[in-house]
Amino acid sequence: MAKVYLVQMNIVSRDKKQNFASVRRLLSQTSLERGSLIVLPEMFGTGFETDNLDGLSESFATPDSGETAVFLQSLADETGCLIQGGGIDSQGSPFRNFVGVYVPHATKLLANFYKLHPFASEKKNFAGGTSVVLYPFKQLTISPFICYDLRFPEEFRKAASLGAEVFTVVASWPAKRALHWKVLLQARAIENQCYVLGVNRVGEDAEEAYEGGSIAIGPSGEIIAEAGTQECVLVIDLEIKTVLSVRKAFPVLADIRKAL
Repeated sequence: MAKVYLVQMNIVSRDKKQNFASVRRLLSQTSLERGSLIVLPEMFGTGFETDNLDGLSESFATPDSGETAVFLQSLADETGCLIQGGGIDSQGSPFRNFVGVYVPHATKLLANFYKLHPFASEKKNFAGGTSVVLYPFKQLTISPFICYDLRFPEEFRKAASLGAEVFTVVASWPAKRALHWKVLLQARAIENQCYVLGVNRVGEDAEEAYEGGSIAIGPSGEIIAEAGTQECVLVIDLEIKTVLSVRKAFPVLADIRKAL
């Protein structure tokens, strides 16, 4: 059994310290099991910001390279859990939308992922990543994605072909497209026979309102747990045998025609 905590939070734009405090507050209200995985929303420390990035962007090259990286590593050390979180990576030019996986008392990250598809205003100052990424968690293999990536199924199929059994999709997904969020997450689960964990934010920024709807979906498309419109932590149990059972009973992935 692999336990995952999905943190749905109200992000305050451009205020890292307040957002760090919100993460700690929400997790303090949850009984955490050491050795689990904690997943935070897209750009959890700053909100979805794409311009005027002085003071918001930073290095994520190592666990001690920037303010957010230091926070994430300290959270991993304190909780004894893997932490998946990130922000605006200033390494290279232009910027990149980053997610990393932080391991308790480690000197390097377990995984580094860059959002593949910059969205709308992001395109001005951000570059997209170039590959899917996988990382191990207990008996499972996880592939992380970020928000707009959800609309491009080919990358999810690539990750599944490389061995992914779980997708995480961290997001700042606006309320006006909430229907798309849920349907697309279920589609990615069904077509790849994978768990899908969608972690969204709540609240507002200068451009959008966000209604949460963080969700955990099983490999047959069934909803395991779903959040409402308020801050919360969803607690999910994942089992590799569930994925293997679904894939054995209905072996869709075996019929993929890679040449097409």
